Amino acid sequence: MVLELHVWGPAFGLPSIEPECIATVAYCQRVIPKGDWTLVAEHDPTVGATESLPILFDDDVATASGFEDIVAYLRNHPAVTNDLDVNLSSRQQIDRTAFITFLQSTATPLIDLSLYVSAENYNTATSSAYTAILPWYANYTVPPKRRDLARARTAHMGLSSLDVDTTAEEGFAPGRGTASSEYEAAKRAAGIPTESQPSAMSMGRGKGLGGLLGGQVYAARFRLDALSGELLDPLSDLLGKRDHLFRGEQPSSLDCLAFGYLSLLYFPTVPQAWLRETIQTKYPRIGAYIRKLRKEFFYTDEVDPVDVWSVSTGAKKSLRSTSLPWTARSQTLASSTVASAKEILGNIPGLSALSRRHNVVVSQPTLVSKRVRSELPSPLFVNTLLGVTTVFAVGLASLAVHHRRSPREGELIFWALRPTTGLGEAGSILSVFANSLHDGAMY
Repeated sequence: MVLELHVWGPAFGLPSIEPECIATVAYCQRVIPKGDWTLVAEHDPTVGATESLPILFDDDVATASGFEDIVAYLRNHPAVTNDLDVNLSSRQQIDRTAFITFLQSTATPLIDLSLYVSAENYNTATSSAYTAILPWYANYTVPPKRRDLARARTAHMGLSSLDVDTTAEEGFAPGRGTASSEYEAAKRAAGIPTESQPSAMSMGRGKGLGGLLGGQVYAARFRLDALSGELLDPLSDLLGKRDHLFRGEQPSSLDCLAFGYLSLLYFPTVPQAWLRETIQTKYPRIGAYIRKLRKEFFYTDEVDPVDVWSVSTGAKKSLRSTSLPWTARSQTLASSTVASAKEILGNIPGLSALSRRHNVVVSQPTLVSKRVRSELPSPLFVNTLLGVTTVFAVGLASLAVHHRRSPREGELIFWALRPTTGLGEAGSILSVFANSLHDGAMY
């Protein structure tokens, strides 16, 4: 009996691009003996009942999803002999639960702002990171969906100036330096004390405080510093001078979750690295803590998405350069074709709404003579859709054979190729499909 953990694929040298996936991999690495579990880089969250990653399979059955549920399941699993939280006091157990909720509520918006809302970071780093872990057709739909979700979660924060798709681009133009460096330079020019040069405030030099606050970039930086402090101040107080949050010698499950979130704030190489700069300058103990946890959980490994993709697709049997038990997805050409067809059809406006099923709720017992009109699609629609899907799947299979070049061969960034009109997100994919068929007809 081998446990199988499905997670979003690796990015930025980390085992996943999603914080709770990183945390779950770290936890499994510490508590499950080698050879009793495998790791699958997944891009389809519908493999489980909850449609969210990470998902743990036990004997080919989806048993738990999400960090907390998986930790709770593994505590009672016979293969697990090491409970990271067994020696926590009752007070520490309460603090653990409180800090898990705290991490999820305060660190998630920071990751959203850094990797998705910031247009320069998304276009330069995040989009290409997804290119390395997704099949070609999913690059047109998955990253934009996750970015839209991040925008929605952070819309109330008033930091839309980070998204230069909707504001003036001059503040974050490539080559202008990071927001942090420009922020510090502007403070020095205005005679305001900085992190590197404490001095008395002089309002008679440069633009003064009013000019400093006038720029959208600098106003956003004030807000970002406050949001960072809301997360890092309590964590710094809890850590103190210890090596781990609750005990000095051994990590707990809370350390695993903290690493999952903090690692995505610290390790990604992005143009606007204000989070990493904040940790390095204001919270050096937190920075040392993050680096120490990485060595404890993953030794000196840096996960290469290209290698993991080769294992996931079956091109390689295993990876000798990593301690993680990566294995291939159990996916055939037919299932891959169906998944791609489902992804494309599900993003065509109108068609996805028509094919979506609805539950019919009856508030009182239904009489035999009374006819209840179902909201399910009619048999004619279902048969028609099935025929269209079959024809489309066959064509897509031929396209997949024609489109053998892996997107991991280059730094492709699919956001630049997607039109925003017509059929929406699926339009660009269909245009690629049509062009490929046209090219085939030429030969």
